[in-house]
Amino acid sequence: MNPVLKMHMKYKLIWMILPWTTLLFSFAVNLLIAVLVNDKGGLYTGGVASIFIFMFVAGITIPIQTFPFSLGLSVRRKDYFLGMMAVSLIVSAISAAILSIFSFIESDLTGGWGYKIHFFSLLNAFNTNIIWQFGIFFILLTHMCLSGFIIYSIYQRFGRSGMLWLFVLLVLLLTVLSLLFTYFQWWIPIFQWIAHHPNLLVLWILLASCIYAALSYLFLRKATI
Repeated sequence: MNPVLKMHMKYKLIWMILPWTTLLFSFAVNLLIAVLVNDKGGLYTGGVASIFIFMFVAGITIPIQTFPFSLGLSVRRKDYFLGMMAVSLIVSAISAAILSIFSFIESDLTGGWGYKIHFFSLLNAFNTNIIWQFGIFFILLTHMCLSGFIIYSIYQRFGRSGMLWLFVLLVLLLTVLSLLFTYFQWWIPIFQWIAHHPNLLVLWILLASCIYAALSYLFLRKATI
């Protein structure tokens, strides 16, 4: 598995450099806005979401560049899968640790960088414990990466027709759920449940991540190049 790890780690630009450059630039822009506006109520921003989007993109683009190449070098599919999992977990852990540290500095040491900006510390609405926040960040980052990875795995196994059916089913499912939630007025109760049970929601996300990983492995075992 070591050669696979080394191969994945060569893509530092996609795994770490580009996501964190974009995130810090977004933070700098939001901090500048907070300085100029100087709103006593504070500034809440969702700019931190960019790093989760990058993890999703990495889960798709990294295998596109590495999976066929790995098989060409006679790397076993199992070793490739384990290498991909290991790198995604390592990157998620590093990013989660940095996000947790920034959240702690933002909320506990600087009072929102002196201007009550809430960029990294949005999880404080649920829990201010830095260890808890690290766990949440880690699970969410891993989930986004595996979400991208399973999409690539489905494409590699079933081709364009498989992807077409996947998106058709997703659109139909989301449409039906949206209609049901609207008709039975479930939106507010659902959001209230999430606000009061964040740990349970994260456990469901963790379970979904494990399912994504298992399905990705099964699909890649049968995938053709």
